[in-house]
Amino acid sequence: MEKLNLKNLSITEIVNALQQQNLQKYDFVIPSRFIEMVKGDLKVINKDELDSLTQLLIDTGIAVDDSAYDKQTIHLTSLDTLHSQISSRLDIPKRYYDKMRNDDNIHALDYNVNHWLSKANKNYLLRTFVNKEKNEGIARAILSDRYNVIDNYDVMLATLDAIRESGLNVQIESGDITDRKFFMRFTLPDIEVQAPEILQNYRVPKGGNQNNGIITGFVVSNSETGYGKFSISPRAVVLACRNGMIFKNDAFAKTHLGAKMDEFSTIDWSEDTRQKNYDLVISQVKDAIKTYASQEYLGAKIHELTEKGNQELENPLDCVKNVTKSLSIPEDKEKNILNYFIQGGDTNAFGVAQALTYYAQHDATPEERYEIEHKSVTILDDIKTFDTSTLKVKTSKMSLN
Repeated sequence: MEKLNLKNLSITEIVNALQQQNLQKYDFVIPSRFIEMVKGDLKVINKDELDSLTQLLIDTGIAVDDSAYDKQTIHLTSLDTLHSQISSRLDIPKRYYDKMRNDDNIHALDYNVNHWLSKANKNYLLRTFVNKEKNEGIARAILSDRYNVIDNYDVMLATLDAIRESGLNVQIESGDITDRKFFMRFTLPDIEVQAPEILQNYRVPKGGNQNNGIITGFVVSNSETGYGKFSISPRAVVLACRNGMIFKNDAFAKTHLGAKMDEFSTIDWSEDTRQKNYDLVISQVKDAIKTYASQEYLGAKIHELTEKGNQELENPLDCVKNVTKSLSIPEDKEKNILNYFIQGGDTNAFGVAQALTYYAQHDATPEERYEIEHKSVTILDDIKTFDTSTLKVKTSKMSLN
């Protein structure tokens, strides 16, 4: 199934996409012994012919089949997000798991997953999308029965309400929705600091007006499928090119952990639960805006960036290559970053950060963009480590959490 990868959405597009998703959500808790993998997709099978499970399967709205197993069964097309979690939860090495997903090895995948599911003796929260008109179900995630769902739609509404109550000039820049994550980027255009010390030598790679201004903002991030906390992180935006840099160390964050849920329970989140999540989000967004929406905060961050960004490089092109390798950016994409660095004209450390964030804005996936905008800040701390022609760089897969 094609991955969901909606980028640079307007607020109207975000609302429409999240509303459509909300209409299709169906979550339920199921013991592992009733879950099987068949040809790489999940099936929920009423092996013990339990009345409670019969009703749950009917309530999903997915066509219930009893021909293949002589037991009531629903079929769930399984996303990559779910496969990654099964690999992790059942301690099946990811490279081996992915190799088995090949059509020629799919029976080995079914055997391995079903063997370990039968021994797991756990209840899991299954998050699904259900298209009742087509009688189709999609398995999005398999999570702990203590997972506290904070839905993207609720995050969006609470964030917008918090902004409205703040009375400040906060503008939405754009948003992204993927199978793993949800991002909303905001700016506060009235909070601006001039930074000629680090921007006077920079030129926008594809053209643009020279502007030494940097404005403050923040990014809201959430995952409905177990791939990260709900968080709000401060973000500085260079006006000339709209490159963003995320200061993740100053983030407000909340993990998705709640009370244990009963097996065979359909999760129809109560108004009380939704209100608590709403109150949490709106409180943290308000606190974040108070913290980030000041000249003093932005000025302090730019001062830090200036000190680190003005470091001169002895091997600038090698430095860029070493940094991209450390982020596991493919070689064909590395060429883009090198071009952005050369066209940018700033051969100091900040020029490397600008090339990375320009790439993140224009060429990266939403998860990669978030991670690179954060790493572009931390890399400045270690820039001298990368500034060599002889470094053997240890690559590490970018965290998507």
